[in-house]
Amino acid sequence: MSPFINTAWPRFFIGALPIAAFVLLLNGKADASPNGWLIQAALLLMPFSFLVFFGFGWQRLRKAHAEYPILKSELHRMLAALIGNVKVAALWFGLTLFGTFALMLAWVLLRKTGG
Repeated sequence: MSPFINTAWPRFFIGALPIAAFVLLLNGKADASPNGWLIQAALLLMPFSFLVFFGFGWQRLRKAHAEYPILKSELHRMLAALIGNVKVAALWFGLTLFGTFALMLAWVLLRKTGG
């Protein structure tokens, strides 16, 4: 058994595809009103934003592992490569939350006004 991490893309998709399938299944059950696309977009934005973020992180992890192999016991190096720059990660997370709540608020306001 190798002491190094496995950074193959299939390893990433084993975790990402069930999440994406669940979100698409959940999205099919969303509101079908004229403004239902707002809540559907809100339901899709958060998980797919995280999947894209961690996809970029997986690429950084692969690059770091190719430059200098990462042992399974080096959790701090794995997390540093997955998350990347903390300020960029915080901005990404903040914009994702803001966009999700803005879409949900627009859906609620349009639903209350009957627009």
